[in-house]
Amino acid sequence: MKKRTHALVVGGTGMLADVCLWLTNNGYHVSVIGRNGKKHQRLNERAPYPERITNLVVDYTDYESVKNQLRQTMNKYGPINLVVSWSQSNDNLEVMSQLIATETEQWLLYHVKGSRRYFQQETIHLPPNCLYREVYLGFVLEGNHSRWLTHEEISQGVIRSLIEDQKKAIVGTLEPYEKRPSY
Repeated sequence: MKKRTHALVVGGTGMLADVCLWLTNNGYHVSVIGRNGKKHQRLNERAPYPERITNLVVDYTDYESVKNQLRQTMNKYGPINLVVSWSQSNDNLEVMSQLIATETEQWLLYHVKGSRRYFQQETIHLPPNCLYREVYLGFVLEGNHSRWLTHEEISQGVIRSLIEDQKKAIVGTLEPYEKRPSY
């Protein structure tokens, strides 16, 4: 993976928290979007380099607030070269990507998606200077039962995707589909 300087992680206070910590350990400054201030605080407490984390406490569906926060963090820490995003909607990614694209020559987007989305046709409109990657989160088969991935397994899979620069990655398994655990 090419060395980069400023990363944005959407959903980085929950299942992607270890991804944030890994990025800071590897020299990145990480801006983290999340809605819950207490989760941001817990992330900072776990971080060996808390000064490399900028907490953007904002609801990612509030596009104007997200754009304002992104402008501020890019003004302070430079262009965002890497985005790791767990989001339910492509709309917010498109909004963020348009802003990032105006400040960054070329950047990577790792779009983390749930297992159901692997089997759906999706269209996402991204600027040409965005290198798009997909990471699908599956489940784990254990004998006759299945379970969802743990936060640690998710983070490890996303980190592996970052290191290997995989265009499409699957963490866990996606099939047989009917073996997916219930919520």
